[in-house]
Amino acid sequence: MSVRHVRSLPYIYCLIAAVILAASSSPAHAYKVYLKGGSTMEVRSHRVEGGKVYLKMKSGELAFDREQLDLEKTDADFKAYQGVLDRAEALTNLGDIAGAVNLYGQLLAQDAEDVRVRFLLGAAHTASKKYDEAEYEFRRVLELDPAWPGARTRLGDVYYRQGNYNDAIDQYLKALDDEPNDKAAHLGLGMCYAKQDMYEGARTELFKAIELYPEYAEAYSMLGYVYYKKSEFESAITSLKKSIAMDGSLADAHYYLGLVYGVLGVEASDSSKRRDYFDKSIESFRTAVQIRRDFPEAHADLGVAFYQRGSVARAVEEFKIALEQKPDMALAHNNLAGIYLRQSFYEEAVSEAKKAVAIDPHLIESYFIMGNAYANMRKYAEAARAYDRFLYYSPDGDLSDEVRLRLERVVKEGSLKGPADPAPSPAQGE
Repeated sequence: MSVRHVRSLPYIYCLIAAVILAASSSPAHAYKVYLKGGSTMEVRSHRVEGGKVYLKMKSGELAFDREQLDLEKTDADFKAYQGVLDRAEALTNLGDIAGAVNLYGQLLAQDAEDVRVRFLLGAAHTASKKYDEAEYEFRRVLELDPAWPGARTRLGDVYYRQGNYNDAIDQYLKALDDEPNDKAAHLGLGMCYAKQDMYEGARTELFKAIELYPEYAEAYSMLGYVYYKKSEFESAITSLKKSIAMDGSLADAHYYLGLVYGVLGVEASDSSKRRDYFDKSIESFRTAVQIRRDFPEAHADLGVAFYQRGSVARAVEEFKIALEQKPDMALAHNNLAGIYLRQSFYEEAVSEAKKAVAIDPHLIESYFIMGNAYANMRKYAEAARAYDRFLYYSPDGDLSDEVRLRLERVVKEGSLKGPADPAPSPAQGE
């Protein structure tokens, strides 16, 4: 038995001050100005020159006499509006995403077409992993204003987090059509390509993101992952350490570094180097889960590192945490089953192996573990069925000859009259 390894965009908003402002820089988002007659206009920016106020909108620029605008009301209204957004941001920083969403909802009740609020609401839903809601908000933003900065990139981020890499790529490419120097879109493309094993394309996009923003810690982190997948471990370590030096709060960078050290530990022939690599792997995984407590993959791989270091109890603890956070992690069930088998906890080994193959019927190692556990309990018919299932999926694999020998043995020892019953189809499970 082996135990195996398995971002918020800044925004800019121009506060409309009263007549003391001589000019304002162009903001990234729209806001409202009030005319003395009671109507409003949505603008991108404004500047005051003498007795004129120039309002820049999507359709162009308009000039108004200063007396036509109620700048005082505009300022007061904006301050109240901004106050709600500030409270929402504070709640987000405290982790109270639901409270922030509630405040955004109050603003949308006043103006359902407030594009900025919908954009921020989409970001909040993304942070809380409510991806369907996030997708709706970003698509609504694009309906209201197809040129809204960052909307397509954020929509791509939603698809990426769901594993819908092709849809994510489509949005990132459209974002780059609008703004070729969108570093976040280049990063997103790099991530998607990396997750689909398109490593050269990934590196091209990540290097472009870094060229646009040399301190892009997230890009260096994903570049480290690409190097890891290509077994270029020294380059991976260099890139990941650079990422961590730029931003030590990136859980993924620490996690990828743990993976690199874990592989180096497995491959090390010198026992002291092996221990050192696994200690570094443990340290990196621990940092990752301290930064992001809901990180089942890191907990599972921390369990692997503990097991390799000989700390079986801690390995079991980490696998259990991983499964509390993500119950459908087949490999964590498999690894637990393997440990239970080695510790002679056969019922527990069977239970975990069954959970593993119920999630991933092709995880053949779990059938091997299951068969061995049943054989040790002298449940020969059950052992034979487990071995049969292994051979059904892997008739010519590395362990297939050994499994055939074990199958023959349990048939003989169990006095079974003939070959074990045919393995059921994958859809039936155990």
